[in-house]
Amino acid sequence: MPAMKDEVDRSSLLSLRQWITVEGPNSRDAVLRKTAVARGLALILRHIARTGIGRYGQNDKHVDPIFAALHQHVLGLKSRSLADDAHVDNFTLEIIDGRPVVLSCVSPSVNLVLEAGDTENAILPRHESLESWTIDLRTSPTDVSHPPTTGMSNEDSDALLTKLGDLLYKLYSGNPNLCATTAKEVNPIAFQRLNVDDDVVGGHHRQKRRSTAVTMLGQFGERHAQLKDLGVPDVTACLVRDLLEVSLGDFRPDTSVASIEEVCEELQLMHEKSGIFMFASPIVEQPRLEIDTTVLYGREDEMSRLLSVHDRLRDTGESEAILIDGYSGCGKTSLARSVIPHVERAGGYFIGQKLDVLTSSPVALVLNAFDMLPPLVLKMCNPCEVESIKRDLCSIFGDQLASLVRLLPNAALLRTSTWSSPPSASQLDGKLRVDYTLQLFARIISSRQRPIVLHLDDIQHTDQYSLDLLQHILCDIKGCSSILFVGSFRSNELGDEHPVNGFMRKLDRNGTLTSNIHLGGIKLESINALVSNSLRLVPRYCKDLSREIYRRTDGNPLFAIETLRSFAERGLLEYRLRQYRWCWDIDRIGDVKLSDNVSDLITLKIAALPEKNRQALKALSCFGSSANHDILNTLSMELENLQLGCFDELVNSGLLNKNDAGYNFSHDKVLEAAVNLFTTGSERACFHRDIGRVLLDAFDKGNLECVGIVADQCNHGFTSGTPEACTKMAILNEKAAASALKKADEKSALHYSRNAMRHLSKNCWESERDLSIRVHLTHAKSAAINGVMDEAKDAIDKLLPYANAIDKMAALSLKGSILASSRQIQEALATIVGVLSDLGETIPQTFDDETLELLFAQTLQSIRENSISEVRKFKLASPNDEAVPIIRFYDMAVHLSHLLHTNMLDIFACKSVMASLKMGCTKFSSFGLAVFAARGVLARDWVDESLVIGLFALKLLERFSDADDQRMSVYGEYYGTIANFSTPFQLCCERLNHGKEIGLLHGDNLGAIWNGNYFLHKGLLAAIELSKLQKECKYQESIVEGDRDQYFGMTVAYTDLIKNTLDILTGDEPFSGPIDGDWPCPGTNVIRYEFIKKYHHSVRAFWTRNFIQCFDQTRFLEDMYKNLPNTMMIQFYGALAGYCLSENETENRLIDVAIAVMREKETNCAHNFHNKRLLLEAEKLSHEGKIEEAEAAYLSAIEASRKARFVHEEGLVCELAAAHYLRNYTEDVRHRGLLQQALECYKTWGCKPRVEHVVKMIDN
Repeated sequence: MPAMKDEVDRSSLLSLRQWITVEGPNSRDAVLRKTAVARGLALILRHIARTGIGRYGQNDKHVDPIFAALHQHVLGLKSRSLADDAHVDNFTLEIIDGRPVVLSCVSPSVNLVLEAGDTENAILPRHESLESWTIDLRTSPTDVSHPPTTGMSNEDSDALLTKLGDLLYKLYSGNPNLCATTAKEVNPIAFQRLNVDDDVVGGHHRQKRRSTAVTMLGQFGERHAQLKDLGVPDVTACLVRDLLEVSLGDFRPDTSVASIEEVCEELQLMHEKSGIFMFASPIVEQPRLEIDTTVLYGREDEMSRLLSVHDRLRDTGESEAILIDGYSGCGKTSLARSVIPHVERAGGYFIGQKLDVLTSSPVALVLNAFDMLPPLVLKMCNPCEVESIKRDLCSIFGDQLASLVRLLPNAALLRTSTWSSPPSASQLDGKLRVDYTLQLFARIISSRQRPIVLHLDDIQHTDQYSLDLLQHILCDIKGCSSILFVGSFRSNELGDEHPVNGFMRKLDRNGTLTSNIHLGGIKLESINALVSNSLRLVPRYCKDLSREIYRRTDGNPLFAIETLRSFAERGLLEYRLRQYRWCWDIDRIGDVKLSDNVSDLITLKIAALPEKNRQALKALSCFGSSANHDILNTLSMELENLQLGCFDELVNSGLLNKNDAGYNFSHDKVLEAAVNLFTTGSERACFHRDIGRVLLDAFDKGNLECVGIVADQCNHGFTSGTPEACTKMAILNEKAAASALKKADEKSALHYSRNAMRHLSKNCWESERDLSIRVHLTHAKSAAINGVMDEAKDAIDKLLPYANAIDKMAALSLKGSILASSRQIQEALATIVGVLSDLGETIPQTFDDETLELLFAQTLQSIRENSISEVRKFKLASPNDEAVPIIRFYDMAVHLSHLLHTNMLDIFACKSVMASLKMGCTKFSSFGLAVFAARGVLARDWVDESLVIGLFALKLLERFSDADDQRMSVYGEYYGTIANFSTPFQLCCERLNHGKEIGLLHGDNLGAIWNGNYFLHKGLLAAIELSKLQKECKYQESIVEGDRDQYFGMTVAYTDLIKNTLDILTGDEPFSGPIDGDWPCPGTNVIRYEFIKKYHHSVRAFWTRNFIQCFDQTRFLEDMYKNLPNTMMIQFYGALAGYCLSENETENRLIDVAIAVMREKETNCAHNFHNKRLLLEAEKLSHEGKIEEAEAAYLSAIEASRKARFVHEEGLVCELAAAHYLRNYTEDVRHRGLLQQALECYKTWGCKPRVEHVVKMIDN
């Protein structure tokens, strides 16, 4: 035994090379070098497995002292079962007659027998070993103080061997199930046989030696089998055997371990994948080949890129999109889904859907994906977060929460206790803006901390509508949602003209980051890892098999998996109970010819299945890529040839996957092969017919709710039938179309409604009148929403002669909307006037001024007589009153006449108000009242009366629970025009923005855009930061972009006008003088576009200090617009600009007019006009030489502007006050503070031209 080392050495980490030293006669000549090290490690591993010292660290009193000392010495860990004064100097390997005999440690005194019989004494002669390991012979001293080397530096050797000890500890510590002591109860005979020689210690060993390496190899294999009999994991037993085989030198098998590094790699693999490799060897059971298809092989770089995109999203909070492309079977889906654990650990949400060639409505799958979010919120968020989300949903959606639930049924899980039940179906009629609803929902649910990862698989099967929906969600200009879209598709199925390419270009144009990952075949090393994990053998044992698979598959993962399965199914790969492992003959495998196409392999595999399993595959393929449990349970109970247990057998065979929702094909190639099981189209139709019959019966009984799925199966299976059968099909498809309309699934709605029309009989109006009306009306709605206007009009024209009054009103209302959206405004209005005449209403034949003035006077008199200020006492029409359709059509006429003539608009507004006062109000009365107040009463300078009527229109909406579809129109008229003289501009902006959001939720683009434009106009007056207005304007552009020709392009003209003004005020564009461009609808003057152009010209010129052009705009003021804020602001800017131009500063003809106007309006709303009047008076006093009075007025104007939160005008007052001091004082420095204050205000507002001007004034 070597002497004790000093305290410093004992406390250091010593490598295996240092603590396995050699003693014995002629030790310098008896060194076994690597052979001894490998053998020592093998026996340590075997000893660990046999004695159960893996329990070390669990307070076990019977801890093996050798292993405890190893831990203490290599890792610095102290065993609780060793004495306090126990320590370890080193380990010693005792050599007798050239053989390692005993592994010893100094304290406590323990010996581990290395030789337990003939098989372990069979060491090659010294010279043979030296020939095998000559790398150490010339360079390695062999005395105790200089242990033998391994061909590397001491530092590298120390690090490597210390790592080995660390891995041994990690692998076995605290893991009693990984050692053989548990096998004493399982197989006591084997345990006794293995340990028969354990008591032999010292130098009395058998001297008999085997003469050939073959015999030695066989004995090593026998010991290997004995270890496995005890339940020792196969990889551990194999590693022991392979380490013992090091002594065979050149006779070692090709699969033998080659280096300490390889030992470390395998131990690391066992540690990291203990669930795969460290399992007890089965004793009796015959296992089947299990391949975990969820594991991703050879995609480390691609996975890293995907995760980095996700992590960047968490940093920036800005949505991104990434596309994954590659050929079928390359692992696109697996790569996308590989991020799920990372996303969930980070607190995010992963949602996804798979499209297939049978997908009839991709948008429905997008909605299904978002419908997965509410359960995930409840699962992943803490109670406080959940309550916050519920409050936000209730606050933002308000009464429209029912619209969200209509799209996403699971959103009902996030309702608050105070949320009322959803409105009836009649209240949900109309086109829903799915994109905006999902935008709002995503803003509430997602965040930087909890982003959404949306995966759509096989997006080559998507359509333009669903891609547009995704674009709107991802390009949410307001930037409040954090979504990572991952789309995967087959490279060979996406042509240059496919909508996906345009989708990515649009994302780029809108500033959404996009990227692409291309997948090819994986490398041989990755194929070897796949085979190794599947067979539960370390990679070095699988290299030959992996090379053969790689040669056949070129690294395609799906092809490799199916090839491996094919080998097992053909008996080329089999599990042998005697060896407790999978075995194969590589030469035999190489001689077998398999298909070089993965589809053929899957087809052959399916062909070998039992008939019942093939029937199950056929049935599932009728639904596309998946079907839920409810449907399959229903079918299995009714169809004799379909057994539910078959689906689980198909899961075991790797053809299907099973989850909480149902079963789905493991790959689209399996789906294709299942579809090809049908030999003829009639056979497939027969399957659909049988499935449809069962599902329809369950649907009629109320056991199923998926009417679309039922209709799909019946439509695919129905060829021809009796009149009764055709009637049933028409009813079923009409229900499916109506359901799709409620869910905003426009494409499906048209598909089902066309089928319903097809199944109506020729004499349907005589035999099934009510059904025919319902089918035609539903088809008209579906066709109109999808833009197929000819079909819609044709369906309406066919039903009108047979419809009752209510249905006729609905049909004509729809026809009017269709004609209006088709630019047939005159025809639409003529249709509505004809209906009103049929209902007994008298419509003027002319729309001249005399007719208008007479009708206006009558209407105003009726309002005054009815005292409409008491809204609660006002009469409401009942749902069945004749007033309901009349007022509804007047409302349509008012909306349409916006696009025609001013007098026509006012006349229809008067007629609407008169009908409401006479017959009772409906929710459609409000807009007519608001237009009458804004365009009639206010235009005649009766401000107070217009406010009363406008406020009545607002309050009237509160009396109807379903009036949100009218709210945006009333908001536009009231807050856009009337409320300027009673309500702060900031509050008007808030309500107008809310009106825009309501319009988007209801799919009323024009109402949304109208409110949005009013908001942007009013935002300039309310001093909203220009950068925020630009952002809102960009969002407005994205809405308008959906239909640039809508309403003759008027929405585009308005939005462009505002955008250009904002770009000039922020300095993004230079001032360019007069505004070019004509109104795109020459026949109308209601919109006052030319006048609004003058207003914007005035704004641009004033804030960029082009005072001549600003002053010139005052020449175009007309009396008819005098009560509009635009007129007052033109006067305001012109009066201030006049002082900058007049040679005689005391002469400014506009100043007194502007002051009088502001003083008049100030009486109703001081908030909006008081500061402006004070500034005008201060300028007048200053230029009149009334210095002290002017200074007091400037101070008052500054305070009033600050109080009203008009930061732009506060800066203006400060700038003009500074100019006053510069004009009137030479030594006064007060102007500097005012200029600095003006600079801060302009910076806050974001007006770059004014900022630059003030900076120059400060510098000068």
